[in-house]
Amino acid sequence: MFYLFLLAAAVQVVSWMAVLRAGYRRGVEPDQQDPASGTAAVSVIVCFHNEQETIGPCVDRILAQVYPGEFELVLVDDNSTDNSASIVHPFEIRHGHVRLLQPGPTRAGKKDALAYGIYAAKHDFLVLTDADCVPASSHWLWFMADPLRRGAELVLGVSPYTEDKTNMLLSAWQRFEATYVSLKYLGFARTGMPYMGVGRNLAYRRSFYERAGGFAAHADLPGGDDDLLVSATAQREATARVVHPAAWTYSAPQPGWRAYFRQRARHQSVGIRYPARAQWMLGGLALSHGLFYLLGFYLLFTPDWPVALAAYGLRLLLLVYVYATPYLRTDPLTYSGGATAGAEGGWRSKAFLPLTVAFFDAWVGPMYLYLAVAGLRPARNW
Repeated sequence: MFYLFLLAAAVQVVSWMAVLRAGYRRGVEPDQQDPASGTAAVSVIVCFHNEQETIGPCVDRILAQVYPGEFELVLVDDNSTDNSASIVHPFEIRHGHVRLLQPGPTRAGKKDALAYGIYAAKHDFLVLTDADCVPASSHWLWFMADPLRRGAELVLGVSPYTEDKTNMLLSAWQRFEATYVSLKYLGFARTGMPYMGVGRNLAYRRSFYERAGGFAAHADLPGGDDDLLVSATAQREATARVVHPAAWTYSAPQPGWRAYFRQRARHQSVGIRYPARAQWMLGGLALSHGLFYLLGFYLLFTPDWPVALAAYGLRLLLLVYVYATPYLRTDPLTYSGGATAGAEGGWRSKAFLPLTVAFFDAWVGPMYLYLAVAGLRPARNW
C-alpha cells in the first residue's frame, strides 16, 4: 500500500508539474506591432436551440468586436420552438454581415446544425462559440482568429463559467471542474498532445474540418463536435492555444444538479471514442488521483501517516499554485465590459482559493467515477 501510494503521488506531482502547470503559460497572441494582424476574413458560427434568454447578449457582444478584418456572423437556428429566431431576425436586417440559417430537421445534438453552418460559411477561417456564451472583451475575435492567419489550423480557447449565487455549491463546482478540464486539454496541447477543445471557444480552418471528414466518424453520438473532432485530427505543430483572459468566453453554469448531470453524462459518453493514447493518459491521471486519496486516507491510520500527510500538503500547495493563474488573473471590470462575465476577483478569491481547491479536488474522484458509469448510456437530448 505504501509504495503504491508513493507511485500514485509521483504520477500526480509529475503530471501537475510537467503538463497541467503548462496549460496557462503564454499562448499564441496577436502581434500588436504587425499591421496585418487580424485582417484575415473570418466566419463566426453560433448554433442555437431555444436560447431566447441568451442569444441577444451573445450576438450583441460578437457584433461589438473590434476586428480590423472582414467577418460574418452565421447564426444557425436548430429547430427552436421559442422566440430565439425572432430575437435574431432584427440583427440580420440591421447588419449585412449577419445571416440567420434554418437547416430544417436535424438529429439530436448540434452536429447537423453546425455542419450546415460550416458548409454555408463564406470564409475558410471558422470561429465557434455557443449561444449562451459571452466574449470577455471586444478583442476576443482578434485573439482567436489571428493564429489561423499565422499558420495554425486549430486554435484552442478558454471558456469558464460565471458565478450563480442562487446555487453556490453547484456553481462553484462547475467553475472548478471547467478550470480542471481546461488545465488538462491546454496542458497536454502545450506539451504536444492536443486531444480536445471546447465548442464554447474554438477556431479552426475549413481544411481541418474537411480533413477530419466532418463529423461523420462520430455522427451516431449527440456530442463530440468539438473534442472528438480535435482528438482525431489535431496535429502538434498546427495547434495553437490562446489563453489571454481577453480571449475567453463565459457562459452561465447549469442551474440545477439534474441538468448538470445530464450535460456531463452527454459529454462523458464520447470519452470511449478518444484515441487510445488519450484514453491511457487521462485514465492514468484519473487512476493516480483516486489512488492518492484512497491510499493516503488509509495510511493516515498507520505509522506512515506523516508521509501521507506531507504528500497531501505538498500536492495541495502545487495545486493552489497552478489553479491561481486561471482563477485569479481575470479582472471582471477590464475584460467583461461590465457584463455578468468575469471571475470573482480580489481578496476574497485569494483567501478562499486554498479551501476551494482542497474541497473540490477531493470531489473529482467520486464525481468522475459516477459520471463514467452514467456516460455508458449515451445522452439523447440536445
